[in-house]
Amino acid sequence: MKDQENRHEEEKRFVSDHFFEKGHWWNKFYIGLLTIVGWIAVFIPIYWTVSSTLLKNDSKFYHVWNDRTGEAIYYHTGFLFLVSLAVISVGILFLTLHNNYRINHHEKVKQLYDDEELQVRKTALNEFYTERFGPKETRHATRYYSVPENKNFDDATIRELYKETEQHDD
Repeated sequence: MKDQENRHEEEKRFVSDHFFEKGHWWNKFYIGLLTIVGWIAVFIPIYWTVSSTLLKNDSKFYHVWNDRTGEAIYYHTGFLFLVSLAVISVGILFLTLHNNYRINHHEKVKQLYDDEELQVRKTALNEFYTERFGPKETRHATRYYSVPENKNFDDATIRELYKETEQHDD
């Protein structure tokens, strides 16, 4: 609980937001007004588009464009969006193919591990498993096995096994 209190106190030193603090009514009014104006700016074009296309035969709604201008703009904009989508899709496809070609033909692939060390570790691990749990064939043939408490691994068992293996190889 104390850690959380300390963390909140530290956050208060670095982050200050007048909107959520007590007072600052002018700031809250201004931000609220800007938010409302922003949402109006989002919904007006949507209303214009819907009233001029989908609701053009419904007399209950105010139509911004009574002639075919709104419908023409709507379909023209839709066409432009489809063309833009096609161009962007072709561009993405081209860039993906180009990047894959560069990776396959120009970039050098480095092996991040040593094959000999990996084989030594696998051998040491298999010997350890055989000593602890029995032969490999028996381990792989068993479908259900309950590990007794005395055969459980400690957290660092495998790490220590690898260190011992490296020391014996040197």
